[in-house]
Amino acid sequence: MTASNQRPDDLSQWQQQAMAVPEEYDLFLGGGRGGGKTHLLAALFLRHCERHQERARCLVVRKSHPGLQDLEAEFRDFFTAVYGDRLRFDGQKHKFTLPNGATVQLDQMEREADFQKYQGKSFSHIAVDEAGQYASPALVDRLRSSLRAPAGVPVRFILIANPGGVGHTWLVRRYALAASWQPYTDEATDFEFVTINSTYLDNEFIDRERYARNLMASCATDPELGRAWLEGDWSVIRGAYFASVLDQQRVMVEPWPRLPSAAPLDMWADGPSGWRYSLAHDYGSAAPSVTFVVAESPGAYGPDRYFYPSGSIVLVDEDSTTHPDDISAGLGLTVPDQASRIVDMCRRWGISPHGVADDAIFNNHGSAAGTIADEFRKAGVHFRRAHKGSRIGGWQAMRRLLADAGKPDKPGLYVSRCCQVWWETVPNLPRDQRNPEDVDTTAPDHAADACRYALTRIEIPHVTIRF
Repeated sequence: MTASNQRPDDLSQWQQQAMAVPEEYDLFLGGGRGGGKTHLLAALFLRHCERHQERARCLVVRKSHPGLQDLEAEFRDFFTAVYGDRLRFDGQKHKFTLPNGATVQLDQMEREADFQKYQGKSFSHIAVDEAGQYASPALVDRLRSSLRAPAGVPVRFILIANPGGVGHTWLVRRYALAASWQPYTDEATDFEFVTINSTYLDNEFIDRERYARNLMASCATDPELGRAWLEGDWSVIRGAYFASVLDQQRVMVEPWPRLPSAAPLDMWADGPSGWRYSLAHDYGSAAPSVTFVVAESPGAYGPDRYFYPSGSIVLVDEDSTTHPDDISAGLGLTVPDQASRIVDMCRRWGISPHGVADDAIFNNHGSAAGTIADEFRKAGVHFRRAHKGSRIGGWQAMRRLLADAGKPDKPGLYVSRCCQVWWETVPNLPRDQRNPEDVDTTAPDHAADACRYALTRIEIPHVTIRF
């Protein structure tokens, strides 16, 4: 929340422009912090309620209770300034009832169980505040089932978010980078949206200079996130955790047409005997699974004529069961189906389907089929435990290799452009707010985990597969 002296009848230029967007369009209110998006939301609700009176039913949800309390305080100040003691407020239901019978309700929605309370209820306007706190759009999309109103009352869905957070990836994919003020169709839901971006510079009702200083001070350990919040540029945020070490120009390599020969090179006769290849896998069914073809350099040129220092790791290819509309959801494929995809990928590269995977697939849950690793083995894919050590130690190793990518005398981590899920998720992974040394585990970290397993240096025999 941003402290200001803004009255309900005071609107900044961009707020006035946003109010002029026809109600038939849903809204994504993005950009930086401090732009006055919450005040705009209250103004949009007020106009809707005044026009449609007792038929207007507005709902705004947030993920956390503390955030809901802040929003409630701002809404109470806003509507009290308009209606005075004629405004009624039910503290238990977090519900405002306006003198004309319209209602504005605030509620918390964190998980699937919280959604059940909305079933059977109807709202003409629904807003999701701080939408970036949701790692997946699934619950957010489901709220639309309660978006209905009597004939003649327009319905509208509004999303409010800032760069960063666990939901950064899906918000960028759907809304954040769309051209401001231009209507477009959200392909995932098939609804017409308008994206409206703002920054603290659009808010004339705050001390802008002081606000900017405080905002950057709050991100002293993560200046990239601070700039994203300040400038409202969703492309600026390259991920809180890897921001200082991940440079796309150094790390990204073009797709290889083939794998380098594994035969020894004359210039390295006294060193490593050749390239080594393996798989690195993070398992999921309801959640995504991600599998990489991993190449470890002996200190040689790749097929792209780029020199990779000895020990460098290249993620050559990727197979993922990520749902096309939800980066945090899997396709629900069985182990045999996943194994078939992995074997096909190995066939394309001419390598054996051997590699490392997370510990969880080796746990026996009492199934007659044995462990998940057993099922993979029966389907022709052979995994060993990734001796990954501590999770944080693995992240530090990954950071070091990313930082050294492009140096001629140090091993680095390189990722092919064709590893789409890696590039869509890893650069945007936020830190765990409770443990800044770790990645936020509620974010889509499946590709990052598989990448971390690839760095464990398990000795996997190189066997050319025969089909």
